[in-house]
Amino acid sequence: MRELHGSEVVLCTIPGQPLLLKYTWFENRNYLLSLEAVFRRCGPLDYLLLHIPEYVVNQVSEWLSNSTALLQKVKELHLNVMLFNIDCVQGQNVRALTRFGKVTCTTAHEAYSDLATREAVGVPLHRLLICKGPEFYSPTTYQDKEPLLIVSPDPHPLKELVLQKIAKELPELRIQIIRDLSYEDYTSLIRRAKWSLTFGEGMDGFFVEPVFSGGVSFAVFNERFFTPSFTKLETVYPSWTDLIDSLVEDLQRLDEPTIYNRCWRQAHDLLSDHLDTERFRENLRMFYRGEYTFR
Repeated sequence: MRELHGSEVVLCTIPGQPLLLKYTWFENRNYLLSLEAVFRRCGPLDYLLLHIPEYVVNQVSEWLSNSTALLQKVKELHLNVMLFNIDCVQGQNVRALTRFGKVTCTTAHEAYSDLATREAVGVPLHRLLICKGPEFYSPTTYQDKEPLLIVSPDPHPLKELVLQKIAKELPELRIQIIRDLSYEDYTSLIRRAKWSLTFGEGMDGFFVEPVFSGGVSFAVFNERFFTPSFTKLETVYPSWTDLIDSLVEDLQRLDEPTIYNRCWRQAHDLLSDHLDTERFRENLRMFYRGEYTFR
């Protein structure tokens, strides 16, 4: 979209963190640069848009405070906070960035893309969402799936209890907690796995990507990340108590081709509507044009 933003794009490590030249946990051709080195190598800049992950706002703000000489090379500075997880912005002073220039915030989940979040962060907020629709995946059918339940690596106080109950009552089901896998190995695994269970925010990659790969995902409804429409899914439980009481029975009930496909299709269609790639592109165009959802 260079015709809109008219800029060169570089990818940098977080200031103050160890330099990482290349991220190797997924295939890519991106090389990471030092933000300070980029500043020093550039001549005077008419405009700079700096995207900041929400969990390091305070850290970047401190770095900017100590980099006034570098900032003098920038005629117009725009700082955008990328809000991927509403919980991670807690304690981060987004408003403090306004002393350096224009500040905005883009959101990844519909559930917190609202006026309340805009008022909380104190800067214009734009609904961006996620660029990863179903067309990026090749789903496998029930017949090609293995009796495998993949589990997100997130810590949770009830995690051991839940997994022990599943292992005891369904000994033929293989359970694999996702850890130490490249992204390519992970995508290969979820194409084979029949089931997925997330202990994270719910509307996360461990829920979405298995569905787009032909699997059935389980989660507990989390209003901070799910929109109310997800409460109609039979694999999204209202509480952890409900999940503990019903999950084993539901795994058995859904393990039949017709019932499985009906359940999968319901989740797939709902997620496809929420994660429409062209809608994301239009949201991005609106961001570059300054047409923010909540000013």
